[in-house]
Parts: sequence; structure tokens; C-alpha cells
Amino acid sequence: MRIITYNVLGLQGYPPGEALEALGSLGGDAHIDHFAGVFAQLDADILALEEGVTAPMIKTIARRLGYHAATFASPTAYPGHVLTRYPILESRTFSHFDPAVEVVPFSRTAGAALLDVDGKATWVVVVHLHPGEVEMRAREAALLDARVAELMGVSDRVVVLGDFNCDLDERVHRDLQARGFVNAMERVGGGVQLTMDTVGISPWRIDHIYASPALAPGLRRAAVERRAGFRHDGPQVKGLWVHSDHLPVVAEFAGD
Repeated sequence: MRIITYNVLGLQGYPPGEALEALGSLGGDAHIDHFAGVFAQLDADILALEEGVTAPMIKTIARRLGYHAATFASPTAYPGHVLTRYPILESRTFSHFDPAVEVVPFSRTAGAALLDVDGKATWVVVVHLHPGEVEMRAREAALLDARVAELMGVSDRVVVLGDFNCDLDERVHRDLQARGFVNAMERVGGGVQLTMDTVGISPWRIDHIYASPALAPGLRRAAVERRAGFRHDGPQVKGLWVHSDHLPVVAEFAGD
């Protein structure tokens, strides 16, 4: 089972101006062809996306690739998605708009999809935590911990993954570790590595995959995808762009 998380920057490419000049309008044939090809290249059984697109656009890509799809709405402008080869039994969205609150928890996105993985119910929990406020991420971590506890009452096979917008020193990591979850890169990937690492942006280690105690023994390999097209050392010149400002994180599990 090959699981990937990827913040795709709204499928704009990076830098967006350079990419969209080459690909044309969002949702156009060339644009859809390009990103369907990117996702096909990743060859994921389960692909979690942050900073996604509209439901019709992701449905077009999913249909082309033969994937099931679930979309988690965003209270702002950053939906999440799960694309998967496995049937989706149900999905839940944890992020909601509140007119009385300026910035709600999970203002980007958070949600879970229950998959039928060869007859075993498996939760995929996609999160995109707040990018700027440590205190808000701590609130989001507490809410996430409560949701994970609830989900584990349905199935103990749980993957939590996405753009955490933080390294390993914040509450969300401690909460998951306290439940016995394992960071895939720490366990089998040689340690957490940069997931924002291309010309023109500051380097960060903020995208993560965690496996619950029921799944962690099956971890076999983890890596950050660094092939051509996903990143570039520069210099930034006219016409140079990559698929996103983030890099995909991959975790591979042995079959049961």
C-alpha cells in the first residue's frame, strides 16, 4: 500500500505565473492533462491533497485516473481531497465556517475518509493546519486528537497525514505519538526531511505521515519525492516552474 500526501498549491504550479502561462487556464485541457500525469507518476494507492481545487475539477482528474475521490470543504479557499484506488465507505469534514469567528480552527481543511482496503476498514485523516499561529495549531491539535479517538472507535487502522505547517516540536506530533502513532519518515525514511525545498522559497519540514499502532508494523519505506518537475535548485529564470511549492511525502506499507 503506497500512501502519499501532497500540498498542491491549488494546482497552480510554482511560481503560479510561470506555470499557468505554460499550462493555460485552470481546468483547461492542458492543465488537467498535466496534473493527471503528475498524479499518475506518483502511482499512489492513496493520495491525500492539501490546497486542492473544486470538486468538479478533482472529479475530472479522478475519473481519468480511475480513482475514487472524497473532497473536504474549506471554510476559506483550501479544500482537501483523497484520491484512492480503494472504495470509499464514508467521509467526514471537520472544518466549518462560523460567521461569529474571524479565524476558525481548521481554517484550511481537515477531514477523514473511511476506505475499504482489501476488506479492512482504514481511516485516512487529511489535515492542513494553520500556517502562522502556533496557538491556533495547538487548538487544532486538541480537536484533531479528539477526532482521532472517535475514529479509532470505528477502526484502529488510521493514517493521519497532510500539511501540519510545523516541524516535530509542536503539540500535534506529541498527541499522535502519545497514541502510539509513528512518523513514517522517522521510522523508515532516515529522518524527517525538507518538504518545501525548491528555488524561491524558504526550506521547511512541515508535511508528515503518521501511522497508527495497528498499521505502523507494516511500514517498509518512506521518502520525500525529489524527482525533476517536483523541485529545482534554480536559478529562477523565465519559464522555469515546478508542480507545487511543496514536495510529496511517500509511505509504503507491506501487505497484510
